[in-house]
Amino acid sequence: MERPRNKPKRRRAGARPSRRTSPRALDAGPYENIEVLNTLSAGISQSPHLSAALDAALERLLEITEADIGSIHLLDPITKDLVLTASRGVTQSFVYNEQRIPTGACLCGLAARTGEVVVSDDLSQDERLSRSACRDERFGSMISVPLRSRDKTYGILTLYSRRTHAFSGSNRHLLVGISHHIGVAIENSQLYSRAKESARLEERWFISQELHDNIAQSLAYLNLQTKIFEDRLRTESKDRALENFQQIRKVIQDTNQDVRSMLTDFRTEIREDESLEAALRKYCESFEERAGIGAEFVRTGDLPLLPPSIQTQVFRMVQESLSNIRKHADAAKAIVTLRGADSGLRITVEDDGKGFDLRSAQDPARRHMGLSIMKERAASFHGSVRIATGPGQGTLIEIDIPLNNPGGPH
Repeated sequence: MERPRNKPKRRRAGARPSRRTSPRALDAGPYENIEVLNTLSAGISQSPHLSAALDAALERLLEITEADIGSIHLLDPITKDLVLTASRGVTQSFVYNEQRIPTGACLCGLAARTGEVVVSDDLSQDERLSRSACRDERFGSMISVPLRSRDKTYGILTLYSRRTHAFSGSNRHLLVGISHHIGVAIENSQLYSRAKESARLEERWFISQELHDNIAQSLAYLNLQTKIFEDRLRTESKDRALENFQQIRKVIQDTNQDVRSMLTDFRTEIREDESLEAALRKYCESFEERAGIGAEFVRTGDLPLLPPSIQTQVFRMVQESLSNIRKHADAAKAIVTLRGADSGLRITVEDDGKGFDLRSAQDPARRHMGLSIMKERAASFHGSVRIATGPGQGTLIEIDIPLNNPGGPH
């Protein structure tokens, strides 16, 4: 007797065929979509380099959407063109043609101009398509999502597929969520860049002040001494003139050493991936080798996270403090200490040298090199500098950085 065969199950109307080899993550349930959103958002927010984060986000999006090509264009604030910043799966021809897109032009430009998601399910039938790149690449469909933060558009994220109707409603919801996080990351990156440029300009001003204090005063002294030397050659003995000449030579040698040290200090900076503690520890080791003065570094307590601009100012103040020890203190040892506290951060630089008369150093007519600049640096972030010293007592410099202050670290 012949067995009855199993009848094939009839597919329900509108049901999709299963894709076991390549399941579409964006057609998953809401919990899976939230997990994808959190993963991509964390990668964007935690990356120190925006371009690398955008590349990584694009690569992941291509995987989960089964799109063939992805691109991110950022808005040029001057020309208002969309500039290709990150891409995945593109051809050289596509890069050339889509390097710059005028805002409002074609579908991508339309998304940037309106701030709305633009979808084309069938590019071959879409009359809005005005640029040749999509036709040349023979794309079937595309989706372009504005990158926005605080009601401002910073660029667009565009995905292309060779299939028509490739981007479903769940695609769009997830891409809008990702695009918002990318927009926030771009805004933060631009704010950080402007802050760095402002800090760079401020640092140039401080450097010019240091050059004035160190070099200009030495040159003024040399100019005076050469005049005295000339007068003595004409009116006095050569022995007196020779004494004056030796003073001139010593000032030249000291100035030369100062210039070398300043150039070394200016070239020594805190890297973006380096903490203030690590940078100061390394600098103390370098100073000990160059100056022949013991330089101990100590850290106590939990250190607060400081903005890069304040880290740079603190680093420069420690450099200036150690430079003054080398030039004036006649010390055998210096100690640099970082102390973290609830109220903020305190940095101390202490030496066992000969000290000096603080009242004379604060006299405008006899200003001690570097001390006024240090106080100006501290004032730029509402910090303070205190100096304790006296002849034969060594010197202690305390730099306080307050927390929860309008100009302090947050």
